Amino acid sequence: MAEQPPRRLFVVEDARQRAVVSARDAGRARAVAAAMLLGSPCAEKRDALVVREPEDEERAAFEARARRIGQGDCGLSAIPL
Repeated sequence: MAEQPPRRLFVVEDARQRAVVSARDAGRARAVAAAMLLGSPCAEKRDALVVREPEDEERAAFEARARRIGQGDCGLSAIPL
């Protein structure tokens, strides 16, 4: 069985909202954010979502939330900002 790449943080946003997502790649991050922000991972506007690296403040917000709720077995995958 091939090893999975480690999770990384991505910021996924549109003109009005954004989320910090922990995923293995940008495509998965976009799908998770589409489900959270648009209501469906297959939403029509999914391709309009911008994926980028998080800034320090966004990374800190994600890490603070993860510490507060505990990560469990699967880990925290996304938070809205």
